[in-house]
Amino acid sequence: MKISNYILLSSLLLILLPCTINAQEKKSEEKEGTFAFKGISLSTDIFGYMSSFLDDGMSGEVAIEANLGNRFFPIVEAGYGSIDITDENFGIHYKSAAPYMRAGLNYNFSYQEGKTLRPNYVYGALRFGCSKMKYDVSSPPLHDPIWGGEVPYSFSDVNGFASWIELGVGVSAKIWKNFRMGWCVRYKARVNATKSKNSKIGYIPGFGTNRHTRFGATYSLIYEIPFKK
Repeated sequence: MKISNYILLSSLLLILLPCTINAQEKKSEEKEGTFAFKGISLSTDIFGYMSSFLDDGMSGEVAIEANLGNRFFPIVEAGYGSIDITDENFGIHYKSAAPYMRAGLNYNFSYQEGKTLRPNYVYGALRFGCSKMKYDVSSPPLHDPIWGGEVPYSFSDVNGFASWIELGVGVSAKIWKNFRMGWCVRYKARVNATKSKNSKIGYIPGFGTNRHTRFGATYSLIYEIPFKK
């Protein structure tokens, strides 16, 4: 190979190598910007403590949420729900208390590439929840239409399990320094709920009254733990 060819090849390498390196660095920066870890948030749902006024049980929960690139927010919610209610029309008494858990993702609809997290933003929510519980159920004695007489109806510590999915939309707003508040309206769809021979689950912790579908809401106080590289 002639010396001129060596010079030409070397020149091409000197031109292409920096371009290749810059392209790789840019790709790496874009990848880091999409899923870069920005911090963790801790929160508690205030609305759950007031839900007992709606005859839908009472719950308390906390959540931990990670910020990935100000766009994706994986989250885990854990809580404890309870209910103690009597149907005045039929005299049926139902009591239960158990933990529950949800896991899922929030997606920032207000995301802008290369921009910091906005003070206020709208997000979509996806959750999968489950709860394993025990419940007590009782009612006035049942009348036997065939043999006559009355049959007592009372069962304690009945095992139950239920799971569901949630889709929602919410708003997160900065109120002071690292504190935020937010609300989220959710559509809940039950996946399954076990039944015993003599009763069925009346209340699902974290879900509410046992129905196929229902709406729910959260109103949370959030604290952002700042993250610095």
